[in-house]
Amino acid sequence: MNKGWLNGLFFSGLWVALKMLAFWLNWRLDQIQIFVLLNMALLTCAIALFMYRKKRFDTAQSNILTDIKAGLTVGLPYTLVVSFFLFFYYQDIYPQFNANKRAAYERKMDSKEEIAEIRKASSALENKSDAEIIAMARKNTAMMYDPQFTLSVSLLALLVYSTLNSLLIAVIYRRVVFRD
Repeated sequence: MNKGWLNGLFFSGLWVALKMLAFWLNWRLDQIQIFVLLNMALLTCAIALFMYRKKRFDTAQSNILTDIKAGLTVGLPYTLVVSFFLFFYYQDIYPQFNANKRAAYERKMDSKEEIAEIRKASSALENKSDAEIIAMARKNTAMMYDPQFTLSVSLLALLVYSTLNSLLIAVIYRRVVFRD
């Protein structure tokens, strides 16, 4: 198997293991910011380490496109493993997360002030009744906390992030570290 794929699988497995450890320890399950930042840091480390090793020990000449390709060789398996893990995590392992978030939003929608703020934020909602606004908000919230939506968004976000990371790291390595 390609070393880039192995690198991506190792770092994604590390993230999955840390996420499951937090689940088993019941540690900050409803706070996703920590895990998002950890996810971004591990993906950046995976790309940077693989590109460094490839540029350091590979004797063939490379250009910026081959460097970006090397970064994406790591980013793609990482993206696939993490995104599909998130799908199964929110659908089968911890579905209470979605239920809790929807319930919290439902409680928030009971407030007349919140409905007035939603109405004020969008000019298209000025002529809607409170019941229509609540129904639209429930529909949007149900879609946003759907595991399939999470899968789609995480696939897109991680792929874009790994592409931009690969580009940025390749430029830094070329201009600063290896001075081609």
